[in-house]
Amino acid sequence: MASVDPRVYAVIMAGGGGTRFWPLSRQRKPKQFLSIAGEQSLLQTTWDRALEIVSGPENVIVVTANDYESMAHDQLPDLLQENLLVEPQARNTAPCVAWATAVIRDRDVDAVEVVMPSDHLITDVQAFGSAVTTAVEASRDHGVLATFGITPRYPETGYGYIEAGTTLSSAGDSSIEVFRVEHFREKPDFETAEGYVSAGNYYWNSGIFVWTAGGIWRSLEEYLPEVCSAAKRMIEDVDPEARAVAYAEMPGISIDFGVMEQAKNVVIVRAGFDWSDVGSWAALHEASVKSEGDNVAFGEIAQIDSTGNLVHAPDARVVLLGVDNLVVVHTDDAVLVASLERSQDVKLLRERLEALGLDHLL
Repeated sequence: MASVDPRVYAVIMAGGGGTRFWPLSRQRKPKQFLSIAGEQSLLQTTWDRALEIVSGPENVIVVTANDYESMAHDQLPDLLQENLLVEPQARNTAPCVAWATAVIRDRDVDAVEVVMPSDHLITDVQAFGSAVTTAVEASRDHGVLATFGITPRYPETGYGYIEAGTTLSSAGDSSIEVFRVEHFREKPDFETAEGYVSAGNYYWNSGIFVWTAGGIWRSLEEYLPEVCSAAKRMIEDVDPEARAVAYAEMPGISIDFGVMEQAKNVVIVRAGFDWSDVGSWAALHEASVKSEGDNVAFGEIAQIDSTGNLVHAPDARVVLLGVDNLVVVHTDDAVLVASLERSQDVKLLRERLEALGLDHLL
C-alpha cells in the first residue's frame, strides 16, 4: 500500500514547455496539460498519483510557470493556493526543487519529499506507492538521496542511465532492491546503450526523487549555495518584484547535474512499476495499448495493410492504406504526418515554422 505518512510531501514540477507533441502541444499549452493518453491530462494523472502517497492535498506542492498558473488551477481544483508556486521565469529543476524545499522546511523540518515531473506516464499506482515507501524509509534511515531506476527494456538512446553499485542494507519492502549509485551516464549512442543493457546493472533515469527536506537542503547548501540563498529570500520576502529578482539570480541548472551527480549519498531504488517519460510520439506509441496491426489510435480510424502507426485525431476520421510506422496528428489548425522514428525531430518542424513566420502555429 502507498504511504499516507503526514510528513510526506509530493512536489510536482509542472513548469516545462514540452513541445515534442506538436501540433497538439503549443507554447500556450505544453505537454503536461494535454490529454494525450486518456481523458485526463498528464498533470491530472500525476496529481491523482501524488494523492495516493500523501495524507491529502495540503501535502502536494505544484511548481509551474507564470504562463500556466490559470491552467494549473483549472485542471487541479483541489490544489491549495498556497501550494501553487509560480516561477517568475524558467530556471530549470534545481531552483524549482530549492524553492519547494524552502517552503516545505518552513512547515516541517523533518518532512520527506517525493519530487516528480508532471508529464510522465505510470499506470501501476500500487507498485509506485510501494517503491515510494521503500525510498522514504531509505531516505530517513540512511540519510540518502534516492531516485528510481527503470529496468531498460531495450537500448534506448534518448534516456540517461544510472550505474548501480553495491546493495544498500534493508530499506522498506525487502522485495524492492536499493543500490548505491556508482555513476550517472549521459544519453548514450546505440552501441553504448546495448552495452548498458547487457551489463544488467544499468537503469534508465526516471527523474523522480525522494529525500528528506533536510537532506536535500544540506546538499543544495554544499553544491549550489547561491540557489539556497535565493530560495531563502523567496520565502522571506512577500514582494513579487523582490521574489522575481531572487529567482532570476539562480543559475538555470538541473537537480541531476547540480546535486545528484555530485553527491556521495545517492541511491537508486529499482522500480517495479511501468514508466514512460512520454517524451515523443514514438514513446507514446510504445507505452500505449496496441490494436490490430500494432497500431495505436486516439480517435476513430480504419486501416488496411497498415502496421505500427500512431493516430491522434479525436475529432476526425482517419483511414490508413498500406502505410507503416507513421504518426498522424490532427488538430483544428494543423496536421502532422511524420515517420514515427523521426518523432524526436518535431522540434525541427517548430524551428521551420518559426523561420516561415508561422508563429501562430507554435
